[in-house]
Amino acid sequence: MSITVGDVLESEKKSRGLRPVTSGRMDALSDEQCMIRLDGPEVEAAIAQLYDRYGRTVFGVGLKILGDHSLAEELIQEVFLKVWRSSSTFDPSLGSFSTWLFRVTRSVALDLYRKRAHRVHPIPEGDSHIATMRDRSAGPQEIVDESWLSWRVSRALEALDAPHREVIELAYFGGLSQREISQRTGVPLGTVKTRTAKAFRSLREELSLGDAWQVATR
Repeated sequence: MSITVGDVLESEKKSRGLRPVTSGRMDALSDEQCMIRLDGPEVEAAIAQLYDRYGRTVFGVGLKILGDHSLAEELIQEVFLKVWRSSSTFDPSLGSFSTWLFRVTRSVALDLYRKRAHRVHPIPEGDSHIATMRDRSAGPQEIVDESWLSWRVSRALEALDAPHREVIELAYFGGLSQREISQRTGVPLGTVKTRTAKAFRSLREELSLGDAWQVATR
């Protein structure tokens, strides 16, 4: 991703006359505490912290919904600007920040999807040959309905440490067997198996999906 939090904030800083802020230690603060600081002098550090925590997740879901790298990057910028501008609408008593952010991401992604669709010239209904070649892939709403699981999986993966996240990403997203992961990473096969089992246990707990997650050993 080439978008940075600086890109997200620069135009707003100019329009609002915001002054630079020294970024204190925000990593110990909860998402909700960061949201409170979006109305104060620590706004830049707070939004940067939220971006660091959720930027990859927003990008991943955007890529799934929009199917385009540049649009997914545009989505990140629009989402975090909306987080800043709409921070007063977030009510922690109604749910977690992560759930609220997903709704913001879904809304912005659908807006971008519709804008892109408007730029595509419609196919004349009279052209029967071309009409039969219409894209029959899932529409935006169907994709959005699936994106909540992608969001939760992404957040669960973020909770794993690097070695355990690596084996899951190589197996689940890369399609590698445990032996191939061992060869790719140089980690002993027994260690790969142990990390895979532990990682999937953590994911099951995080997602509360029980039997929906199964480890395929080959």
